[in-house]
Parts: sequence; C-alpha cells; structure tokens
Amino acid sequence: MIDSAVSALVVGKRLAIKMGIWKRARKVNVKQGDRTTLSGGNYVVNSSFRVYFEGSLLGKFSLDAEVLDIGKKDVILDLSWLVENGLMVDTQERCLRNVKTGLVVPCSVRWIPLVTLIDIDVEPMLDGDVLLILDVCE
Repeated sequence: MIDSAVSALVVGKRLAIKMGIWKRARKVNVKQGDRTTLSGGNYVVNSSFRVYFEGSLLGKFSLDAEVLDIGKKDVILDLSWLVENGLMVDTQERCLRNVKTGLVVPCSVRWIPLVTLIDIDVEPMLDGDVLLILDVCE
C-alpha cells in the first residue's frame, strides 16, 4: 500500500517476522489521522527486500520501518521512501516507476466506485451532516 501522507514507513507483524525484527529500547505510540492509535510500537525492521515480476528481479530496496498492526496489509510505503528510491507513482500505467533506471513495478489497483452526485434540493443536508468529497485525478 502506498500512502503519501504517512510520516514513516510501516510494516505489518507477519512480514516483519519473516524479515527479522529488532526490539526498541522504548515503545513509541503512533497516531493516525483520525486520532486513533495503532497498536505495536515495540519493534522495528532494518532489512532489505527484492521485487520480482514474472520471475525477473526488478530491484532491491532497503527498508527501515516501524512494525505495527496494520491488518492484512504487509507494508505501507510513504512518500519519503518513494523519493529516496527514485520512484514515482504513475497513475496512468498503474505502477511505480524510476525514470532514471527504467525500473517499473506493476501495482494492483483497487477500484473505488464513483460517488453518486447529491442533489441538495432533493436531499438537503441537516445540521451535523458531514459531506465527504473524494477528488481523484487520473
């Protein structure tokens, strides 16, 4: 998963155990944007990984990340990690791309259904209603 708003690279527990984890000297608390706290914060990963596609090695990357309970996700890549590794998100081709080396990492895409248009005259908003606007460009 790629999240350009996170402030640190995050790895799930399952992947961290495979990569080798290090116990922190002291626990850290990690807050999310909605002010909830993620569980974990006792371990970090200092490792590297290789990306393969159809049996071919696409690249090798270092990984220094927090180990947190992030559900079924294995890793959340942050913007600074992408920049550090020279990768950009190519939304048209649905991949990560390094322009200098020609590396292309194909990505799986989850389609988010379009939001239905709301006719305010037919469905007026009440006090306390929250309107969520998703602005996605391709």
